[in-house]
Amino acid sequence: MTNDSKNVLQRGLDGIHDPFSNFIRAQTTTSLFLLVATIAALWWANSAYSSTYQNLIHTPIGFFVGEFELRASLKHIINDGLMVIFFFLLGLEIKREVLAGDLARPENRRMLIFCAVGGMVCPAVIYSLFNWSLDSQIGWGIPMATDTAFALGALTLVRKHIPVSLLAFIVGLAIVDDVGAILVIAIFYTQEISVIHLSSAFILVAFLAVANYAGVRQPIFYIIIGVAAWWATLKSGVHPTVAGVAIALMAPARPGLASGILLDKAKLTISSMQKKTKEVDVLGSRQDHEQVLEVRNFAERASTPLRRWEDALALPVALFILPLFALTNAGVVFGFSSFIDSLQHPTGLGIIAGLVIGKFIGISGACWLGLRCKIGCLPEGVNFKHVIGVSLIAGIGFTMSTFIAALGFDTQPDHLHNAKTSILVASVLSAILGVLYIRITSTKKHTR
Repeated sequence: MTNDSKNVLQRGLDGIHDPFSNFIRAQTTTSLFLLVATIAALWWANSAYSSTYQNLIHTPIGFFVGEFELRASLKHIINDGLMVIFFFLLGLEIKREVLAGDLARPENRRMLIFCAVGGMVCPAVIYSLFNWSLDSQIGWGIPMATDTAFALGALTLVRKHIPVSLLAFIVGLAIVDDVGAILVIAIFYTQEISVIHLSSAFILVAFLAVANYAGVRQPIFYIIIGVAAWWATLKSGVHPTVAGVAIALMAPARPGLASGILLDKAKLTISSMQKKTKEVDVLGSRQDHEQVLEVRNFAERASTPLRRWEDALALPVALFILPLFALTNAGVVFGFSSFIDSLQHPTGLGIIAGLVIGKFIGISGACWLGLRCKIGCLPEGVNFKHVIGVSLIAGIGFTMSTFIAALGFDTQPDHLHNAKTSILVASVLSAILGVLYIRITSTKKHTR
């Protein structure tokens, strides 16, 4: 349909659609939604309506059929259910990066892994030093994580002053960081394990691997087996988000047939449609309708399920699941005195020092050592000063840190309160320090 054949309303909607679509898909929008949800949770939990907030996140929701009953609070549904989709998306990104992204190049992969390990080990050690022999020591995994969405949002504030490759560097760094966090959750934050259910989950995931090797590409197959694997993992005692990553790693990453062959077939179909003397009528002509569907199927088979599923989940996760997680988990109740007390507690001190100082020392120190010992190299256009800025911004650990805190301090509400407060403080401090550092160093560079 040409622009001239459209009515006034259609032309008006076209003028709104493109800017709105660009806004929704922008990285800053993801960070904005997370920020709004976090602020809303903090206001709600500390307002006169705080009781409604607590009732909402803790009220049981579920259904029963005969004697079978499935019931959980809204908070658990989000943390153990919807967040599995987030971890599934994370697993897809990890697999893509390893196969075809920055992690596919050995020299970049070595440097990213080396920097990420430094950025995980150093914060964990610092936290442990503050909480040595205390019951809060279980929270050592909290400052290890980096929130990719908020970190990228902070970098977009200084995007004019950094190379584009730096964004890819922090994404790769955060992905390796997330792999470490997932392993920590699976190994150290699992209490009781049901061998039967865990074995069932392994068998189901292995079945997906065999199906992938056999060329199965239907999404419904992976959904059904994936849900069964999630349920088995949930009943096993291992946190079900681990199942999300394991299932994602079994996703098909190859097209059904060679892209060149499929595209040639699509060209033949399109050429036959173009040779027609009359206009293509997809509504009235069954043949034209089937030819258009055939072209669509060719295009779908030429792409990979992994990439299609990643694209399909990106917006729902960014605009719905992560903000919901923030809304139900970031509602920290505090007054000024309790706020100060929590920051003076070993839990709070360990988290703040771990995220703000530990990430900086761990990542930048590992990078310096890696360059000096020629372990790997940085992406083109990225230098050590850029890495220092990234190491400061990597202290934004909001989503993953809060998630690990909820697991570690599930039965210790006082420690959980201190942890959530400290995560917020550390994340804000890290964002400010990182943005200011990059802005100041770029200004000095231009004034020379």
